[in-house]
Amino acid sequence: MPLIPSKTFCPENIPEVVSTFRTDGAIPVLDQKFHDGGQCRIYKVNFLDGKSWSVRFPIHVRSESQEDIVKLLKDEQDVLQELDEKGFPWAAKHIGSCFTFDNSIGFPYIALSWIEGMPLSWTTTYPPRLIRNKILDQVATIQITLIECTKEDRSSAAQYFSRLTDNKVQRILTGKLPGITEEDCSDQKRHLSRVLQPELENAPFAIDHGDLSPSNILVDSDYNVTGIIDWGFASKVPIHLAGRLPRFLQLSELILPPPLLLQEDRKVYRASLMSNPSQAASWMLHIQSPEDVDFRHWFLESTISKGMHRSLVSLGWKIPYREL
Repeated sequence: MPLIPSKTFCPENIPEVVSTFRTDGAIPVLDQKFHDGGQCRIYKVNFLDGKSWSVRFPIHVRSESQEDIVKLLKDEQDVLQELDEKGFPWAAKHIGSCFTFDNSIGFPYIALSWIEGMPLSWTTTYPPRLIRNKILDQVATIQITLIECTKEDRSSAAQYFSRLTDNKVQRILTGKLPGITEEDCSDQKRHLSRVLQPELENAPFAIDHGDLSPSNILVDSDYNVTGIIDWGFASKVPIHLAGRLPRFLQLSELILPPPLLLQEDRKVYRASLMSNPSQAASWMLHIQSPEDVDFRHWFLESTISKGMHRSLVSLGWKIPYREL
């Protein structure tokens, strides 16, 4: 539920407020349609010179802390500004932000350039194989480019993931992490060495989108990817996370083996990586090729997701098999 009651949220004031980000002070027209994403409500404003902006309000964030909501926006702003500085072409440009509830709209927001396109439709029956291959090749290029332009040396992967688990223990001791025990965290640490590839222990960190799913991939009528949206979950992480399979190529349920269609899509994706000579593509292939890639992915996901941690504990840190 949003922190601020809807009666104090006044989207009709968006045009006048965001006009302050224009040097000419031009006031746009507010598109009456809006889109509700996982955490944000997105409005579109149109200027007479033909430019359009999106204005994002995190009204669906499940938090009673204004600080948490503001931090989410600031983190997204930082990511988008870095992507702009590094010349990453598939993200919206940051135009301006407001990090206070004390404005005439009644909620903090971030204004971005508008990316034309429709969310990718991706099911077990659509699109057909040739178009699927075209999309998979483009997404592989986007993920490679994201890693290459944001990579930087930081701590080791083992230190990073161990620190996440240690932080969980502290939250358990203060009663802030129900459903997970200290023993669960000890088990998680014990399994870490079988999941992290030693060759990538000191590989760079890079930005991971965090939710590279079809709804966040925009395409035109010819299935050219026009942009990637919703960077609210993005962060700079070890290459083990930044180079993992996109969300729509991951298992939708914790059971093996992957469906045959998913296996074919992954094969095409890896072929795109193999055809790219970059260091990032090499790292990604190393991460995505092991036979136990699904367990490795879900295990690392469990270090950042409470729900996944609980799920793997209930399964005894194993993924069950189904009959083909």
